[in-house]
Amino acid sequence: MSTVPAEITGIGSTAQKLRQSPGFDPLKAALGPDEYFVFTRMDGLTSVRDVIVATGLPTERAVSAVVKLRGLGGLLLPNEASPPPIKVAAPPRPAPVVSPAAMRPSPARPVGPNAAAPASASLYDLTLPNPTADELAALAEVNDLSDKERRLILAMGRVARDPLALLGVGANADARTLKIAYFKISKDVHPDRYYGKQLGTFKERLAATFEASTRAYTRLTSSDKGRASGAIPAARSEEQQAPQTPIEYAAELFDKACDLEVKGDALAAMQLFAAAVRVDPQVRYLRRAASCALAAEQPKTALEYAKKVSALAPNDPSAARILASAFRAGGKLADAEEVLVMAMAIKSENDTLAAELRNDLADVRRLIAQGG
Repeated sequence: MSTVPAEITGIGSTAQKLRQSPGFDPLKAALGPDEYFVFTRMDGLTSVRDVIVATGLPTERAVSAVVKLRGLGGLLLPNEASPPPIKVAAPPRPAPVVSPAAMRPSPARPVGPNAAAPASASLYDLTLPNPTADELAALAEVNDLSDKERRLILAMGRVARDPLALLGVGANADARTLKIAYFKISKDVHPDRYYGKQLGTFKERLAATFEASTRAYTRLTSSDKGRASGAIPAARSEEQQAPQTPIEYAAELFDKACDLEVKGDALAAMQLFAAAVRVDPQVRYLRRAASCALAAEQPKTALEYAKKVSALAPNDPSAARILASAFRAGGKLADAEEVLVMAMAIKSENDTLAAELRNDLADVRRLIAQGG
């Protein structure tokens, strides 16, 4: 990965925190996957440099996406009320293609006392006719989602096995129409959009819906029937390749972070580890992120990761050892001692690990005896 430049022509310093222009429509602008991905991460709180690093894209591609978004009027500089005049004319938006599923009449009786608007306002039937017990329980669940958001996820789940109905397109939709449809769905149900919210059972439903839409897009854009009819070109450009699933994206970020850590750039690696665990907080990613934070002398960050590792793997003595190391690095020797004592009580057949725990405990107790 090449170094992120200190400045970008036409934008200025990459330390600036750009934000999305409120009136900008990414679908009307027909953004490619790179531009759309970068656009969704411009939140006004993260610097351009950090966004470029966190995307995991080659630096040149990420910079090009930022420049294009700025030229299209999609990004605002700090304290900028409106974007500069658009330099590149956006192509006309095609007429929407309505799926057969969306044309079905809505049932007379909606579900529940707070029923959503009629299905004609959406590609999906948000009234959820003949709901299952599982769907009713999901609608009554306590979480941070609105009623409309819950109904959308449930309605999409009903048609998840029908690629055309899920994307809301006709059988003869061309590649551009498919891409626009997929971007619209991605915007609505991408897991990153709900980061930090309490989702309950909808966390799994959301991930499954997003992955189903990605599979549908991949299937339709690579179908032999589409290529034979001329609706989809046989040779697809890079922009037309199907976007990664969240799990695949997290894995790529993790691999890049590990590579940076091995090369000695722990701070840059930490940024990618943070992005990876935000998308897919699995134990292996969190464990490596905690170790990297310790190497970068960032004890607070290491402790946050280590606590999550310990919570996910409470019976793993190696997870407890990482937590103890984080406590020790932060000067909390009593906490480190307590964790190590508990770790040694966990049954383990790893003699090497047991010996390391004993040595760690001896070191911590020696430091405590010396007054820290």
